[in-house]
Amino acid sequence: MEIKHALLLAALFIFASLFLSGCATSNACSSDKNCKDYQYCDLQKRICATRTGYCTSDSVCNDTLKFCDSKAHRCLYQPGRCSTDADCDNWQVCNLKESTCLPKAGFCDVDSLCGLDQVCSPTKHTCVPKPGKCENNFDCEGYQLCNFTTKRCFSLPGKCDLEIDCQGWQNCNVSTHACTTRAGFCSNDLDCPKWQVCDTNTHRCGTASGSCAFDRDCADWQICNMTAHKCTIRRGLCQTASDCASHQVCDSAGSKTCVPKAGFCDSDSNCQFFDLCGSDHKCHLRPGYCTQSSQCAYNERCEKCGPSANRCIKVTCQSDGDCPGSTCDPDTNRCRGGC
Repeated sequence: MEIKHALLLAALFIFASLFLSGCATSNACSSDKNCKDYQYCDLQKRICATRTGYCTSDSVCNDTLKFCDSKAHRCLYQPGRCSTDADCDNWQVCNLKESTCLPKAGFCDVDSLCGLDQVCSPTKHTCVPKPGKCENNFDCEGYQLCNFTTKRCFSLPGKCDLEIDCQGWQNCNVSTHACTTRAGFCSNDLDCPKWQVCDTNTHRCGTASGSCAFDRDCADWQICNMTAHKCTIRRGLCQTASDCASHQVCDSAGSKTCVPKAGFCDSDSNCQFFDLCGSDHKCHLRPGYCTQSSQCAYNERCEKCGPSANRCIKVTCQSDGDCPGSTCDPDTNRCRGGC
């Protein structure tokens, strides 16, 4: 039993030692694979440590001219500081006395190193003419040439720097340095929508023949389709029978409206008072009306005139109330004929 207790205590001691030594921390390791690229695994301490030649802070560099790059984890020279020419850009040399990078002969980093009409190019690090100035054509923009007398760049024909270099209906495109057509103006028909043409006098787009911009450009029975810019028939009007339904014809000489063909209708007003206009555009007898007695009950007849015209009325009667529009003959008990 004592041996078992001793083994248990020994196991607990080993576990506590490993925990206190750092194996339970996030920096713990058992091999280099557990560490970052700039680290190795210290197998005695079982923690990741910084490799030789790498750093984690400026103090590791031990040089006031250097700093620890947080990405590469290498000690690098502060911008513009050096100990040899190799620490500088290829257009610089190292001033060993001051440990600073300076421009080589023929190069620059500030305008003060250049001539009166020159500036230091931030990309080439050489002195170049000031904007607008030139020593040769290559010092000018692609739309310019160099005036070797004035040492100034000037625009090629058709190009511009200012609005005054263009015609009144043009402006200067500062991106392309070309005279371009102003909004609302045109240089030819291609600058206009397809339904317009360019007036070369006013340089404005106008309505082409056969097209329209407003209703006033069309006949009084037409309107302007503002999408197609073509004159089209007003709603409810027509020009030919093809503008009408199959049961209609176009009154093209008169009202320019679609009217029903003979035997057809569009509304009840196109039918007799005892008819209704059906969905088939034909007149049909109204419920409760008649045109002949065969449409009535056996004891009724179809009245032809009077207030009860085209209504079925009783043939036999007991009183005048049974004979709308006429009277009851008491001798025969029949309604007297109203017509």
